Amino acid sequence: MTSQINTRVVKLFPRRIITPLAGALALVIGLSGGMLFFHVGEGLVKGLHEWLGMLFVAVMLIHMLSNWSSLSRYFNQGVARIGVLTIILATGLFLGGATLSQQAGPSVVFKALEEAPVVTLAQLFQVDEDRLMQALNGQGVIMKDNSQTLAEVALSDGLDKRETLQKLLASVGAIQQPN
Repeated sequence: MTSQINTRVVKLFPRRIITPLAGALALVIGLSGGMLFFHVGEGLVKGLHEWLGMLFVAVMLIHMLSNWSSLSRYFNQGVARIGVLTIILATGLFLGGATLSQQAGPSVVFKALEEAPVVTLAQLFQVDEDRLMQALNGQGVIMKDNSQTLAEVALSDGLDKRETLQKLLASVGAIQQPN
């Protein structure tokens, strides 16, 4: 069965075409990845990198199918298995780290700011509590007392939580600006 698939793939995509194409795509994707890493031409390069990456995956799958007998012999060796296992583990650790960093991202800080009472926010931003309440009231975030949180006010007044955070930061900025 596998040999029939290999024969069909090789007839449809000859090795003399697919192998150099895979190499060229690997080179271009490597260069564009380096450019993205160093923030060079991000606007133009990002789309190109993503689409060529998808094409590269397809070309590599075809390349693997057309060379399946060689690959299967290679992966029967112990060293190759260790290499593949190492790459899988490294990828898992990398992706796992990315997931953990998302849990400690800006959303955690925003949520803490939303749920902190005004008295705590004033201490955090080192501004006068009364001036902060006045500035927030002037921005349309009506604080009745210093124990209220932005989340409570947003919920009771039908405001968007993100807007209340923006208004908090604008208020703090206005208070901290020298006259």
